[in-house]
Amino acid sequence: MRLLTSLLAASGCVATVWYAAEQNLPAPIDATLRTQMETAADHYNAEILRDEWGIPHVFGVTDADASFGLAYAHAEDDFATIQDVILATRGHLATHKGWSAIKTDYLVQWMGVWDTVNSSYQQRLSPEGRAMAEAYAAGINLYAVQHPDAVARALLPVTGKDLVAGFTFKTPMFYGFDKALGELLNSEQPLELAVAGDDALSWQPLSNLPIGSQGIAVAPHRSSDGVTRLLVNSHQPLTGPVAWYEASIHSDEGLDMAGSTFPGSPVIIHGHNRDVAWANTVNKPDLVDIYRLSINPENANEYRLDGEWVEFEREPASMTVKLFGPLHWTFDKDVLRSQHGPVMETEHGVYALRWAGMQESRTLDFMLALNKARNLDDFEAALRLQAMPSINYVYADRAGNIAHYYNAQFPQRIEGWDWSKVLPGDRSELIWQGYRPFAQMPKTVNPVSGLVYNANNPPFQATDGDDDPRSEQFPVSMGIESVITNRALQIEALYGDSVQISPEQFETFKYDADYHPDSYQLTGLNAWLSGAHERFVDTDYAAALEDLRSWSGSFAQTDKLAALAALTLAPFQAANSAQVADALVDEAFRTAVDDLVDAHGQYRVPFGEVNRHVRGDLSLPLSGAADTLRAVYGGELNDDGFWENRAGDSYVMFVSWPEGGEVQSRAVHNFGSATLDTASPHYADQATLFANEQLRAVYFDRAQIERQAVRRYRPQQHSDSAAGE
Repeated sequence: MRLLTSLLAASGCVATVWYAAEQNLPAPIDATLRTQMETAADHYNAEILRDEWGIPHVFGVTDADASFGLAYAHAEDDFATIQDVILATRGHLATHKGWSAIKTDYLVQWMGVWDTVNSSYQQRLSPEGRAMAEAYAAGINLYAVQHPDAVARALLPVTGKDLVAGFTFKTPMFYGFDKALGELLNSEQPLELAVAGDDALSWQPLSNLPIGSQGIAVAPHRSSDGVTRLLVNSHQPLTGPVAWYEASIHSDEGLDMAGSTFPGSPVIIHGHNRDVAWANTVNKPDLVDIYRLSINPENANEYRLDGEWVEFEREPASMTVKLFGPLHWTFDKDVLRSQHGPVMETEHGVYALRWAGMQESRTLDFMLALNKARNLDDFEAALRLQAMPSINYVYADRAGNIAHYYNAQFPQRIEGWDWSKVLPGDRSELIWQGYRPFAQMPKTVNPVSGLVYNANNPPFQATDGDDDPRSEQFPVSMGIESVITNRALQIEALYGDSVQISPEQFETFKYDADYHPDSYQLTGLNAWLSGAHERFVDTDYAAALEDLRSWSGSFAQTDKLAALAALTLAPFQAANSAQVADALVDEAFRTAVDDLVDAHGQYRVPFGEVNRHVRGDLSLPLSGAADTLRAVYGGELNDDGFWENRAGDSYVMFVSWPEGGEVQSRAVHNFGSATLDTASPHYADQATLFANEQLRAVYFDRAQIERQAVRRYRPQQHSDSAAGE
């Protein structure tokens, strides 16, 4: 409730109770609205071919046609999530989900998402970007009018602005904007915007569910067979608004991509075309600045800046929450803005925030440019747009180029201040304007060693050679992260031992499930073990402690101590290399022993009996754990004593270019293309492949796709049959 009190302070909040049917929310889908949306859809010419895995391959005459078809296909498989994403982006999610979403709705208005989009949609976004957004909206609208029972009252009509606003709202969350705000508002129990489960898109206690990833590229001279290779391996929640959806999109105007995307995205987010490929990994430089404001004691509407009192700007915000049946409650509360940015009033002071991407509306242009890139120069030209607030890119291409880009909108901050701490709000020199140019971005292009990688580690560790960037070349004010993940250490160790990387090694290394001896997890555990003997020597836990000392550091399915180790290590994982009190680890260890004995009769249990990949009636054993290259995040044991896989490895893709040959790729999805339809044959048809660390072919050429197609149709030819059948 503390966050809600902060966001909806009673002093400035007006509430009105009303019936939805009597207000200005969109009406049910009537004949006129249906005709308008069907007519809009008729402007697009898209064909969808679904292969035996139910994966959609979309073909259009124009790029916009392909975007229209992608939207329709994705809606067939996950309309409910797309709808929630759009409602959340508008600040209307609470009209559909109720009280749990009211804080998200206020956040959208507080961030000024729609001020940015409305002022720049025509002026800054390219005509091509607008065409893609509007075509995607038309695809969603068509699906909605064909399936009216699935549509929330506040959804229609979806517009191109909705899709652009989605990027403005969501992209700062990848570098942790929501966590910075949630900690400011409630330091005792930090909050974040949930990205999975029933609470997705609402504010919840910090879960430490990863948004991580790894990408690895090997140049031809480093490969044993002269092949250029790229691993696309993002770590995301397995379901929800940032879960991967696989597709390919093709047009006569140049779109020609295979890979995966998120609900609400009109393009492929990572994957490959015929000439280039890239993987995304999350980076988390310090891109959020918090300023403590001094308020005029005689006028609460003023704050001090450069020795003068300045009046806040005020903008109205209105949030409507569904209570029950047709009964809704509307809250009205002003948003205060200073010259720094939007203002948050808390129990411990008044603060303004400024963050990278706070007025960014061109992210779709950037992603479209990546999709249509044909070489390294094209790819770097897209990065020079500086329209993506953060995200690493690991790149490879047909010509054998490889690269890593630590991409971010780095604020033009002055030196001499600790920008990671709360800043004084009364000095205008601290209100930065603009971002550092692309030339100052840390990057590693075509290193001598022939290897680049990122596993959410600093950019100064991007290759196993000596020609990656040097930390001293970059000012502290850029806020570049410093934590070195276990996965980065393992990549260096595995690849560094091989002068030439074989295709078998490239695949085997990806599924490595070990902790490196120098990882913060093992060093922390070993330090704890060195002092734990005295605390447990005369207890029922002494034998388990001695066994844990002999653990190999592996999370293989067959390891009988991996479950005990994984649960004991949870505090270290949550701390992300920060110091952990012995008492926390003591409690985690005792709880691990007790829970394993209660559920399995003993604490020595083959890890695969605990670590499970669950989908419908399937429950499959897994290797891997938090921050291993075989990334699996399960949280606490459930009531059945299982550690149910919730995030980590999800969509995995291997891309390669044989010398002088065409692009080839193989992939696997964590579940299958039918995200929500439990009756579909594609609800879990890839789950066994995923659990067994196997891949399937990716179909890319039109002729190949047509040979494998089990269904082909146009969105306007509505059918009630399952999407993948």
